Amino acid sequence: MRIGSLSVFDDDALRAASRIEAAANEKARPGWQGIGVEARMLQWRAADGWSKNLRGAWEGSSLLGFSASMTHHSAPDTSWIYVWVDPIHQSRSIGSALVSAAEEISPSSVKRFVSSAYRRTSAELGALEQEFVAPLGYHVATTETVLELDLDSWTLWRQGATRGYEVSTHVNGVPEHLRKQVGQIKGLVDAQAPNGELGWSESAVSAEEYAQEITQWIAQGSTAIESIALDKHGDVAAWTCLVVAPAPESPSNIEGTLVLRQHRGHQLGTAVKAASLDVAKRLGTIHRVRTSSDDQNTWMHAINEKLGFVPVEHEAVYQKKCSPLGG
Repeated sequence: MRIGSLSVFDDDALRAASRIEAAANEKARPGWQGIGVEARMLQWRAADGWSKNLRGAWEGSSLLGFSASMTHHSAPDTSWIYVWVDPIHQSRSIGSALVSAAEEISPSSVKRFVSSAYRRTSAELGALEQEFVAPLGYHVATTETVLELDLDSWTLWRQGATRGYEVSTHVNGVPEHLRKQVGQIKGLVDAQAPNGELGWSESAVSAEEYAQEITQWIAQGSTAIESIALDKHGDVAAWTCLVVAPAPESPSNIEGTLVLRQHRGHQLGTAVKAASLDVAKRLGTIHRVRTSSDDQNTWMHAINEKLGFVPVEHEAVYQKKCSPLGG
């Protein structure tokens, strides 16, 4: 077996990698459906603020698996490490070798590695940690629950008027004069929600980055449905975004939801989520919607339960401290 660089601009290698990623996900997460090979290739190649370094494991000319080290410009001290191995070739220690290779190519600024995994049950995650994750030096930093909504049978949750606020929904971009405020809220989502040991920092999204993200989703065949609540001054008080999957059989995903602290207590989180779901349902092509939140985020879990979401998967987020010189 040979481990070496895998270029995101090598069409054949990236298509093979995307097919392996899909096969590995389908085995670990029965019923999983991705966005499709071509859309995934666009994600890997997008100029979205992430440096993406890939390593592949080959036997001859056959790709057995690959790993990725991903570091965002706003958090140079953290690299996300991911690995996928063709199910036919699993249990050969290929995944462990690929994780090490991904760590080694992370930037010198990195002080910790982070990764995540999804399974149907907490017990399955526990087995993964014992057999694969812990021996590599990673431990659980926090856990999340993935929930799903059957949009076909969903009816709009009727709540009282959000007095003093105006809720509106926008497809593929909020008005330009509000994009800076929405970008600031997007940068607060992870930092203000419970996140265990992860300690995420605020990371505002600029208006230019916001526009680039919308453009990327459209190029992949996705649609962004964003709902916002404006206060009496016309400022954004709450925001959520639902990204519609390119294929109707795949679940759409809620990217994030946040109500600014000074505006909490007015049911704005429920209001903006319900508004996006209402527009999604009226499109007629979306059947399932998924969302997730930290298991300690009781506020968001209450909103999701009220709207009809039910648990379908569990997620663990792992981290591993490393030296300032990287892997």
